[in-house]
This record gives sequence, C-alpha cells and structure tokens, in this order.
Amino acid sequence: MSTGHAGFDRFIGGLDGLVTGGTILPAWSPDGRSLAFLDGTAEERTGRLVDLESGESTPLVADVQVLREEVQKATGRSPAGRGLPFDHIAFTGPRTLLGVVGRDRVTLDLDTGDVRKVPEERAVDVHTGFADSVRRTPREFLRTLPMVDPMKVRELVSPDGDLFVSTEGGNVVLRSAADGRSVPLTADGTPEHEYRFDLVDPSMAMLGMAFPVCNWSPDGSRLAVHRVDNRGVYQNPQVHQLKREAEVVLRYDPLAGGKLERTTLHVLDVHGGAPVELDLGDTTDTYPVHAAWLPDGTALVVFVLSRDCRRAEVLLADARTGATRSLFVEEGDTFLRIHHDVYFGKKIGLFLTPDGTRLLWLSERSGWKHLYQYDLDGNLVGQLTDGDWPVDYACRIDGEHVYFTAHLDQARPYDLHLARVPLVGGEVEHLTEHAGKHSVMFSPDGAVFVDTWSTPAEAPRSVLRRNDGALLCELSTADVSRLEWTPPREFTATAADGRTELWGTMFFPADFDEARTYPLVEYVYGGPQIAVVPRAFHDVFTPRAQALAQLGFVTFVVDGRGTPERSKAFHDVVHRDWAGALVPDHATVVEQLKARHSFLSEAPVGVIGHSWGGYSAFRLAAERPDVYTAAVSSASGFDPYSSVLYECYLGFPQTDADAYRDAAVYPLAERMSAEFMLLCGTIDHSTWSNNVTMSEALIRARKQHEFVVLPGQPHSYDAAHNSYYWRKVSDFFRTHLVKTSQ
Repeated sequence: MSTGHAGFDRFIGGLDGLVTGGTILPAWSPDGRSLAFLDGTAEERTGRLVDLESGESTPLVADVQVLREEVQKATGRSPAGRGLPFDHIAFTGPRTLLGVVGRDRVTLDLDTGDVRKVPEERAVDVHTGFADSVRRTPREFLRTLPMVDPMKVRELVSPDGDLFVSTEGGNVVLRSAADGRSVPLTADGTPEHEYRFDLVDPSMAMLGMAFPVCNWSPDGSRLAVHRVDNRGVYQNPQVHQLKREAEVVLRYDPLAGGKLERTTLHVLDVHGGAPVELDLGDTTDTYPVHAAWLPDGTALVVFVLSRDCRRAEVLLADARTGATRSLFVEEGDTFLRIHHDVYFGKKIGLFLTPDGTRLLWLSERSGWKHLYQYDLDGNLVGQLTDGDWPVDYACRIDGEHVYFTAHLDQARPYDLHLARVPLVGGEVEHLTEHAGKHSVMFSPDGAVFVDTWSTPAEAPRSVLRRNDGALLCELSTADVSRLEWTPPREFTATAADGRTELWGTMFFPADFDEARTYPLVEYVYGGPQIAVVPRAFHDVFTPRAQALAQLGFVTFVVDGRGTPERSKAFHDVVHRDWAGALVPDHATVVEQLKARHSFLSEAPVGVIGHSWGGYSAFRLAAERPDVYTAAVSSASGFDPYSSVLYECYLGFPQTDADAYRDAAVYPLAERMSAEFMLLCGTIDHSTWSNNVTMSEALIRARKQHEFVVLPGQPHSYDAAHNSYYWRKVSDFFRTHLVKTSQ
C-alpha cells in the first residue's frame, strides 16, 4: 500500500487506472435487437452481445484467437494485447460491427466471422480535403461563452448530416459536406455583437450524458441562434506574459449590478431567407433561451428568465414571423433556477412531449422540485409528481411516460434513481432500487436502458433493464483486485440549527489505522449551484479528496445548507445570506467528527477549496480559528461585487447592499490567524484581481501568508501546474498540520 506522494499520485487522476469495468459504452444495433459492448482492460479486453428481447448475453465472438488472426490478415499488423483487439465498436448493420484497431478500421460479420479492412483514403485526398473523412468530420472552431475564454468545440451537424455550422468573427458559418466549402449565414455580426448557437455533442446526448439543447429545426431547414450584444459590458484584463512582449486581452465579465450583455433570439434560414428575430420585447436584464422546436418546425418554445432569477416566462414563437404569445409565467420570492444552469448549460427545466402538444415544467412551488404539465394554450393540465423528495431532471419522454431522475429515497437523500410517471397522471414507478447514484443510457427506441450505479465505497455495476425496470441481465461488474485502499465512509451530522441532517463522505490513507491520530482536512466548495459531496465511485471531487488523504490525512467533504438537491427550504438558506450557514454548518461538522472518532479527537484541522471553495476555505479559517489551523484558497472568487454570478442569490448591490456587505471577505483579513496560502493563475481574469486584493488586505493587516503564482494559467490548471499546485498544498499541510499533531 503506497501512501505519501506515491499514494497521492496513484489517486489524483481518479480510479480509472486502478479499477476496470463496471461501466460500459453501449453499441445499439440499428434493428433494435442487440446491444454490444467491450469490457476489461486494453490488454485482455472482452466483449458481450446481448439479445434485447430475451436478455441472453453471449461472448461477442466465439473464438478470440481466431478473430485476432483474421484482424492480422486483414490489416497486416498484429493487434496489441491478448483479448479482443478492438479499441471501439459500433454497429453498421443488424449483424455487422465496425471495429477500431489502432489506426485501422475493420468490419466484422457476427454471423460468419468475416473480417475486412476498411480501405484507407488516399493521402492526397485527405490533404486536399476531398476525402469523406475530411468533408464529413466536424471541424474544430473557437466558441465564445459568457465570462470564460473561447473554447475549442466541433461544428454542429444538421439532422441529415449534409451541413455543418460554426461561428467566425461573430457570424454563423455554414459548411457543406458535399465539397467542404463554407459560406456565411449571417453578415452583420461582430465580436462585440455576435451570433451564437447552443451546442452539445449529439452522441453524448444520445448516451444520456448531456442535456439536449435547441438549435436545428427537425427538418434541418432552419437554425435557432441567439445574438449577444456585449457593448458596454465590463471587460476584465487578461495579461499574457510568457513571451517577449506582454499581451493584454479583454474578456467580457459582467459585474454584479453592472451592465449585462443583452441577448436576442433569432431563426436563420439555411436556404438564404431573411433572418427572423423573435418578438420578445426589450430583453435587457433577462436570460432568453430557445427551449424546443415543435415537431413540424413551424414554431419554437422559448424560456425567458429575469436577471434576478425570480420570474420565468414560457412563450411560443412563430419561426416564420417571429410573433410570440405568452403561455405561462411563474414568479417566486426567491430564485426559480440555478444561475449556472441557465447561464452556461441551458439546463432550463422545460421539456416538450414528442407529439408537440404538451410542455413539462420543473418547479419548486410546493417546496420540492416536481414536474408539472401544461398544454400549448398555457393551461395547467396537472402536477405529475409530488412528495417530500425532489426530481432531478427529465431524461426521456415517450408517448406514454416521462422518465426522470430523482432523489426518491429520503433516507439517503443524495442517492439518484430513475423513475417514470404516466403523462396522463398516475403513480410514480421506481425503476432502480440499489443504494447509490444511478446513471442511465436508453436504447434509441427507449425499450431498454443500461443502469449503472455505485457508491463512494462500492465500485460501479451495470445491468440491462426493460423500460418498466424489469431486470434483463447483468452487464459488467468492476474489477477492484488492483485497488489497495481504505474505502471511504459516508456519514451524517447535524447542522448548526440543531435539527437539519447533513451528509458527507470521509476518505482515508490506504494504510489507515484507527488506533493512530490523523490530521483532518476538509475539501470545501460551498457554492449554491452544486452539491459536491462524492456520492459515486467516480464523482468529480473524489480524486482530490482521496489523493489528499494519502499524504497522511483523513479528509472529508460535506454539503451544508444553502446547496441544491434537497428541499427548496434547504437551498433557500443562501438567499440574501451568502455565508450565513456556511461557517456554522461546516465548523459544527468538524466538531462532531472529532467528538465521534478517537483517531480525530486531538487532530489539527486544515481546509482547502478552489474557486468558490477558496472563498469558503478563507472564511472558515478567518471566522473559526479555534477550529481550523491552516487554510488553502485556490483561484478564489472573494469579491461578490465582481461577478454577475452572485445576483440570483444576493440580489443587486444597489438594492441589497447589506447582503453584499455581509458576503464580502476582505474585511475578514484582520481576523485571519490561521496559516494561510493563496494560489491563482495569472490569466484567470475573473479571480486574479480578487486574489491580489486579498493578498494586499492581508499585508495591510500584517498577516503572514503565502501567495503562489501560477504563470499563464486560467481558472483550471494544466497538468504541470496542477502537479506543482498539489505539491505546494502537500508541503503546506505537512508543515502546519502533521508537525502540529506530533
């Protein structure tokens, strides 16, 4: 069992290198009869073929060695490893697979075992752009997004696969797969007043791993786009210094209470007709989003959220004229949506039934997030789900049911399950039953789904179920034989209000000994837009907390009040009170853990966080030096006045001055007595000035601290700087926690 830096390095990249299997990437046959998938390590890969009617599972091929010999004959190269030679597979016919073998592609006839190499394209055709692989492969372009640096993404393909769309210089560009040439679809866009379209990888959406967005009309003749007017929006300087001449780039970064970019919605005609702007009136200080096309492509459903997130309106827009009519409005005393979901992800909680006659709407009006059904005249047809548990999101709607994920088991409130309810109303059917976090991938026709679940301590397992939840067969169970560790433990504690149950997860060194004493380190986030406690084996925050524990600490993550995925009341604690529950809840959890476990009873405590987690780490240490001995804040957003992201929860500085004043942490520099380290990247335009200002506040207060500069790094760090960052964190905590505990 390796601990220390060697143990840290084993875990920081996640558990994928130590645990194989348990999760699968399904290949569905076009006739809806079969599922194929690969499993195991690249060295000894296996594969299965599943009959979707009977659930019978058989090996993908009868004789692996014969297949390997046939692949060698077809390609002229000996495939790597000893098992199935395929890196990826996909169906090209009911009984024919396309397999990727290194740089080669082959077809496999499942009935005859015949293997044929897919002919390689001529190098000159690839070079000149005439090859199919060049013309029909989505190309990369730089996509602009609010607040962050432009991001490399791939073109959006039309429903028939013959057109690709991207943006350039603020305009929408159309490329034909016929000859690979591009033409602008708009001409009046500029970088300041630009066209954008919502984009998600369609293959990921098919796998149930992304939220569908609205862009192409069903027949591919029109494209829903939005135009963003950034003129007058605050621009944050981003200084690039790692070359002979420094370069200053200005990034649009709206301030709380300042000018917000104005967004208008449009429909473009790919045949050259005039663009149509949807009539939404003055869209200043709103977030308008295309929600869905009606099946016949004549109209779109539109969602408009007010800047304070307290008013949402749903409209129907004529795609030909731009005329709109309001369907319904919902208003709340607090935020109706999570700001990040709408601003970045277009996760708006509005769904259209396949026949285009009904809308499903997520609302917390009852105190819990549930599904409501409306007709296209804006009439409430009925409430589809109810109870003291929240719906997460709708993941599939067919002619009879809506399938959705939800936190159904309030005895384990963060477990995520799949359920369904009839569109005509009726009982909610629970379709998954094992404890843990379930993710699902439906077959294209929706008749079956792959159910994968895990807990922080239990590795993934995948099964195949019918759409009524009936088990068809086992698919894959993770191999943990190479994992040397002490499994994490989920725990509960009581919030500072003395009655609310909080949930968290603790992580341990691989050689954990309950008879010893360990320093305790909290990995904190605390932002209002996500719950971060690891609930599954491969959750986002698992690697950092798990790796940090290998340095000789017990680490933990907890979700306090003011975070989502529970009741509306639990989340609303953050409303107008950014940190009201933060310090009391997290500090009391530390005290309860130390009182509960002898291996922590005398432990010094550290805290570390990134982004809003850095804000939380600083605030915890500054306000409770009796609890926290040392703190690390990375890429921290310290200043609530510096970003529009605070507005949905705090209101506006002009009208809610007390909320912003209470959320500000620079005045707490005077109170910081814990050991403290700041880290930030120099091109993190949103938080660099926050961190410089915090360092200045600490200097003015005569508080010793470390400020680690990561040159040329944005909000997330590349591999080299991330390694350096964690070595600094390791040394910092070893100095101030390990020596203290000895």
